[in-house]
Amino acid sequence: MESLPFSKIKFKGMASKKWIKDFRIFEHIDNGVEVVVGLLIMCKSTGRIFLIQRNDKNQYWSLLSGGYDPKQDHNYLDCIRREMGEELRFKNVTSIDIKRGGDEFIEHKMRNFKYFFGFVDKEFSVILDDENLNWGWFHPNGESVINGQFNTFGFPKSLYPGLTQKIQSIISIC
Repeated sequence: MESLPFSKIKFKGMASKKWIKDFRIFEHIDNGVEVVVGLLIMCKSTGRIFLIQRNDKNQYWSLLSGGYDPKQDHNYLDCIRREMGEELRFKNVTSIDIKRGGDEFIEHKMRNFKYFFGFVDKEFSVILDDENLNWGWFHPNGESVINGQFNTFGFPKSLYPGLTQKIQSIISIC
């Protein structure tokens, strides 16, 4: 994905008076909406899905995600690169074929969630930071791997709400 072009229009009377990207007004002004970008990765050769277990009170298994920072990230892929580097110590994002997944607005959290689907030829290992407890490659109907060890069958029970539908979508694409 290329950087989105900057608009020549300056919007007046909004919470933050600055140049903004075309058709992305709500994402770049201070209106209380948080933008989060996520990546769900599938290995084409094994059919397994990469998930991480969050280190928070629920300890859900989730796709990789993080907050979009327009001061740091030129586009959503920059956000994904940064998050993979920070949380997983993974730098080779170019080895992932990334496709647009979808958008969800989570009203009670005032959050716009933009998610992508990634496809790799070979499973990879990661080194987690303290935001996550475990990582794994999970197959819906077969052996799965947690922290590099074969030891489970299928997906974990504690998936982040809404993740099952995204998993079904990525499986149907591949």
